[in-house]
Amino acid sequence: MLRKRSFYYKFWLTALAVLLFVPAMMASAASSSTPSDKINFANNKYYLFNNVWGQGQVQGWTQSIFHNNDKNMGWSWNWPSNTSSVKGYPSIVSGWHWTAGYTPGSGLPVRLWDNKNINTSVNYSIKANGTYNAAYDVWFHETDKASSDSAPTDELMIWLDNTKAGPAGSYVETVSLAGSDWDLYKGWIDAGNGKGWNVFSFVRKKNTNSASFNIKNFTDYIIYTKKWMSNAKFMSSVEFGTEIFGGSGSMNISKWNVNVQ
Repeated sequence: MLRKRSFYYKFWLTALAVLLFVPAMMASAASSSTPSDKINFANNKYYLFNNVWGQGQVQGWTQSIFHNNDKNMGWSWNWPSNTSSVKGYPSIVSGWHWTAGYTPGSGLPVRLWDNKNINTSVNYSIKANGTYNAAYDVWFHETDKASSDSAPTDELMIWLDNTKAGPAGSYVETVSLAGSDWDLYKGWIDAGNGKGWNVFSFVRKKNTNSASFNIKNFTDYIIYTKKWMSNAKFMSSVEFGTEIFGGSGSMNISKWNVNVQ
């Protein structure tokens, strides 16, 4: 009888552990189709952002973000449009994004003349149709206290995938940086009322779903080779996402990090 009680007691403890463990696993997964919603992860160093800033241009769209774990996250979309303007940029954000403050532990903002390395890696897969890219978006300010109403002075984009899309501005040249060849574009984003910012876009010659490089290679080229930006500026944020012009699809990210060192 004592042996039976011991067996049932152990069985009950095991069952209880499973019941507690499964909800804990389920609780770690999150998703949202709410515009501008965020899902924090990695101790709030990053967040997934359901960015739909171009939503006023089209009706009947859907876009959502999800985070099952740090090796299984991303977004899906359906934008019924074939115009040449961006509708959404679901993305991962580290640092600032038109908000007060910066994500904790990001190491941002950082002044460019400090010559710090900004190493990043990403692996992803896309299943989609239409017009889109997969691109880093890096923002710069003249202040280390950027807020929700602090317009940036400069923007750096690093395109890893270019599917029927085109960057802002005009083609300047083709350069070799970080082990790859890139078409460099320079343009101006008009924010209205005489305000705006420079945008520099490096578009990879061949699409890739995996990358690992130092963003400093790109900022150094802009600052010291092209002399388009001052090294007194602050890098405020590093983002990675999908600029969607139209169509439907999904992105799954299996690896992501950015570290200021």
